[in-house]
Amino acid sequence: MADTISVYNGARAHIADVGIGNMTLKVMLLDNTASFSAADATLTAVAGSANAREVSGNGWTAGGETLDNVAVTTVSTNAARVDADDVRVRATGGNIGPASAAVIYDDADASDRPLAYVAFDSVREASDGTDFLIALDPNGLFTFVAPS
Repeated sequence: MADTISVYNGARAHIADVGIGNMTLKVMLLDNTASFSAADATLTAVAGSANAREVSGNGWTAGGETLDNVAVTTVSTNAARVDADDVRVRATGGNIGPASAAVIYDDADASDRPLAYVAFDSVREASDGTDFLIALDPNGLFTFVAPS
């Protein structure tokens, strides 16, 4: 099985309204108490008060890792795709995880608007000295298709 990416209801409108170039996309690891609700509109709704569901430390930054090389590309005459590099962090001083999911959010937004929820295919952990990897879908994080 593969990781599953689910998009929050307001994500596409937020991207269209703000523009990718004005966003800071981060990915925060979550423990097994987190769950996806498409209606969630703030990071607090996803990660809990004071980010209680967050998994961090030993190389993984609290608040999440910044996604690199976020870009929009044309897929066809009526479609565009938002994509970024895979996330790879070396565990140092102990293990990263266990984590069951991750949330991709706009850190530049006042409410840290959640954009996508990544449910891992299994609980993920990286031992000290190894990489914690989130391999993003090769088809991108989001695809926008205009009616033809």
